[in-house]
Amino acid sequence: MDKDIEKEDISDEKRLLVFLLESNNFGIELTKIKEITDLLPTARLPGARNFVKGLGNLRGEILPIVSLRERLNIGGAEKGKQLIIIIGKKINYGLLVDRIVGIFEVKTDVSKSISSIFSTDTEISFMKGVSKVDEKDVILLDCEKLIEINE
Repeated sequence: MDKDIEKEDISDEKRLLVFLLESNNFGIELTKIKEITDLLPTARLPGARNFVKGLGNLRGEILPIVSLRERLNIGGAEKGKQLIIIIGKKINYGLLVDRIVGIFEVKTDVSKSISSIFSTDTEISFMKGVSKVDEKDVILLDCEKLIEINE
């Protein structure tokens, strides 16, 4: 009986928030997300990186707002009106995305290496892997590395 309880406690699944950028599905572990909100008014920061849209004020918390579309070099006009507030190690920040798809549970063993999908000149340091959600590939993002600047 104790073995059955142990099996239930050890889960090989994780919950992901899945969202769209263009026609690509991306996912972030739910444990890294503080909340989802509408786009905030932003104050532009002179000299900031092109993917940093500015600073937003969410109920007194000042957050950098990052365009995930620009961070990942996905072309096209900014369509996003939803922000995913990420819990960072040093600072919380908002990710601007096109559309939230939903929350899904995925098996951790489904994930495969991201390096096999992209060419060698693509920046993949902030991508963890790929999982299947409803028969579609979802690229898993590493939230901490998304806001690091590698130069």
